Amino acid sequence: MSEYVLATKFYNEEEALPVFIRNIAQQTLRPSVILFVNDGSTDRSEVVAREIAEQYGLNFRIVSMPKKTKGNLDTLGRAWTKAQPVLKELAREYKYVATADVDTIFPKTYFEDMVKYLDSHPRIGVAAGQIEDGLQRSFPMFTGKVVRSEVILYIDKYWDISIDSFLNIKALKLGYELKILDMMKVKTPPSHLESGAGRFRSGRLAFYAGIGPLYATSKAITKNDMAYMRGYWYEFFRGSWRCEDEDVREFYGSLVQRNIRRLIKRLL
Repeated sequence: MSEYVLATKFYNEEEALPVFIRNIAQQTLRPSVILFVNDGSTDRSEVVAREIAEQYGLNFRIVSMPKKTKGNLDTLGRAWTKAQPVLKELAREYKYVATADVDTIFPKTYFEDMVKYLDSHPRIGVAAGQIEDGLQRSFPMFTGKVVRSEVILYIDKYWDISIDSFLNIKALKLGYELKILDMMKVKTPPSHLESGAGRFRSGRLAFYAGIGPLYATSKAITKNDMAYMRGYWYEFFRGSWRCEDEDVREFYGSLVQRNIRRLIKRLL
């Protein structure tokens, strides 16, 4: 069976890390290497990650950002960009790279089942499960995402806000398909995007990624998502926050055309 690397980022997660690492150590297919990305923790997170990983005999690497007093959701991708040289090094050796949040609990066969699925479906570039008793995703989520290493090798710099949708977009750009395996459930807290503050940020990110005002406004009205609309127009009038990645802007800039094509297919 193919081997994989597991990458996880943390900021002040010394209490969650022991449970997370134990869960990974109990997987029927353990990662060949865990890459811990320390996003500037001020607690004992990095020490705990090292000690618990050694306790379970897990191979690991650690990449650390400078310490910071608080986290910033708008700069999450910078830690991944710093880790990218190590990720590329590992991606050249192993077939898949998986990502996970430290507050997620996976079924024991989760990563084995994901790797088996990808091994038998070569056109799928990214696969992920769903959140147990949570909002069902239509775009493969970050935690439990398994990505072909070719996608990682294609990337030089991540966008600031994260690597979640970014990895999906890059896989599509390379001609791969995406897959959500609905039967694969993980236990993880609800996404912050489900809250009012999260929806406001989602609107900000829509402007950042290049979504047009007509599409963003119609989406907000259709879904009665006024927090999203406020976030979008907040950034629209501020006008200083832009994604520089051409693949991301192309993907989100063509949302209207893709949705129209999907609607026509349904009608036909």
